[in-house]
Amino acid sequence: MISRDVTGMKSWIQAARPLAHVNIGVPLVLGQVAAWHVTGNFYWPWFAAALLWGVLDHLFVIFSNDVADHEADSGRRTLLSGGSGVIPEGKLTPRQVARAAGAAAVMLLLYSGVLSLAGRSWTPLYGLAALLLMWLYSFAPVRLSYRGGGEILQGVGVGIGLPSLGYYMQSGGVLAPGWIIAPATLLGVCSNVLTALPDVDDDERAHKKTWPVRHGTQSARRFASAGIAFAAFGVFLWTPWVSVPAKAVVAIVPLLPLLAGARAEDPFRAAWWSSIALNLLVALWMVAMVLKL
Repeated sequence: MISRDVTGMKSWIQAARPLAHVNIGVPLVLGQVAAWHVTGNFYWPWFAAALLWGVLDHLFVIFSNDVADHEADSGRRTLLSGGSGVIPEGKLTPRQVARAAGAAAVMLLLYSGVLSLAGRSWTPLYGLAALLLMWLYSFAPVRLSYRGGGEILQGVGVGIGLPSLGYYMQSGGVLAPGWIIAPATLLGVCSNVLTALPDVDDDERAHKKTWPVRHGTQSARRFASAGIAFAAFGVFLWTPWVSVPAKAVVAIVPLLPLLAGARAEDPFRAAWWSSIALNLLVALWMVAMVLKL
C-alpha cells in the first residue's frame, strides 16, 4: 500500500508541473546567453541565482493558474494543456494550492530582496512585475486570460521580463537588447496560442476567450506558424556577431517541424509540432550565440 505521505508528494509534484518549467527556465537562460554574447563575461553564481528565482516564479505561476481556473477545469489533460489537474481530480483542494501560491509569492519577493542586497538592486522590481502580470492574467477584475489578451501578457512576461532578468543578472543591464526582446516576445505570444489549441472546447464552455476561441483553430494555427516564422526571420536579421550561414541554419531548421505542424489535421499534433519548432529555434539561437559561429 502506498503511504499517504508518498501520495501527497506525488500530488504536489503533479501540481508543480516540472516539465512546464521550460516556459520560465529557457527565457532566463536566453537572457544570460545574450549577456555573455555581448559582454564576454559569465558568472556561474549569478546563473544559479537566476535559475532559483525562476523556480520560485514557476511555482507561483503554476499554483496560481490552478487556483484561478479550477472551476472551469474539466480535468482533461494533454502535454500542452494548461493546469496540472490536481484540483478537479480531488488530489489537492483549492485552499491548499492557493496557500502554496501565496507561499511561493512571498518566497519570490524575499529572495528578490536577498539578491538586491547581494548586488542586483533591481531584482525586487522583477519580482513585483511577475506578481502583477500573473494577477492581470488570471484574477479578477482584469483576468485577461478570460477576457482576451492573455497571450499579450505572456509575450511580455517570457519575451521581455524573463530574458531581461537573465541579462541583468549577468551584465547589470536592466533590459535585454531589442534583438533578443522582439523575437522572444513574438514567440511568447505564439506559445500561449499553441497551448490553448488543445483546450479550445473546454475554454469555449468556460467562456475563456483565448486566441483559438476568439478567432478559430485554423486562424490560430496560421497565426502561430507565421509568428514563429517571423521570429526566425528576426533572429536571422538582427542577431549580431553570428555569421550569416550559422544564422541561416538557426532560422531554417525549425521550419521543418513547423511545416509538419501546419500540415497536421489534429489540433494537438499541430500544436505539438509547432512547439517543437519554437523550442528548436530558441535552442539553436542560444548555441549560435554561445559559440559565436
